[in-house]
Amino acid sequence: MWLFLVVAFVISYNATSRTSSLREYLTPPVLAGGCVALFLALFAFFFWRIRRWGATYHQGVSFSSAGDEREAARCYEEAARQSTQGTQRAVSVTMAGQSLLTLGEAARALELFGSAEHSSSLRRFVPAAHQWLPNLIAHAYFLQGELSPAREWLEEGRKRAGKLPPSYALLPEVSLLCRDGQHNAALALLAARANEADALAGRDTRRLKLLKAFALDAVDPITHALDIDATLAAARLGRPDDFEALSSRWPELRAFMERRGLTTPVAA
Repeated sequence: MWLFLVVAFVISYNATSRTSSLREYLTPPVLAGGCVALFLALFAFFFWRIRRWGATYHQGVSFSSAGDEREAARCYEEAARQSTQGTQRAVSVTMAGQSLLTLGEAARALELFGSAEHSSSLRRFVPAAHQWLPNLIAHAYFLQGELSPAREWLEEGRKRAGKLPPSYALLPEVSLLCRDGQHNAALALLAARANEADALAGRDTRRLKLLKAFALDAVDPITHALDIDATLAAARLGRPDDFEALSSRWPELRAFMERRGLTTPVAA
């Protein structure tokens, strides 16, 4: 900014020094005042852009809190376009991807996550988001039926987390265990990390309940009949399409849902 002002001052002074009348009027104090005015105008412009970004971003947060992930994604993507620097854009893109992933739109979410992952801004300035982003990427790959990349990104998430508690890892971890037929391990994981499961909200909470019921049914549907019914009752509280992305490439889960009367549209 200051370099721009100095260059503007030098150019203006040299240009006006060729005309005596302008040189007499545009004295160094006048030019300095002009530079100050220009600086203030630019400062006001960038401040307005930052305020605009903040307003749009926080509108997205409000929509997310209200469970309207479609509008939240729209606001976050608009905030990314309004961003004034890399950190704002990376955070906005990540949040947009998370909202779309919640809606089951894994392909678009992966595009946005890829953009954020290739930016150094998250790693440098928002380390928490850099830590849990691989777990979101893992879940997106799982929804697309790409299990090997899902496992690789979960491992990357563990490396980044170190000794810190994992974030957004429980759903893809339980999904993979159930998909691999390790239903007892999935139930043990849900029990061990019950606090993490309780911290999730909306669709992801219901998806975990569906997976718990699926695992209980696979282990012993008679012994766990009451627990299965209670868990599915909680899972049914959401939208009919909450489980579409999770079950569309998972025949066993879809068969369980149909058998239990919990139908969902199947993606073509």
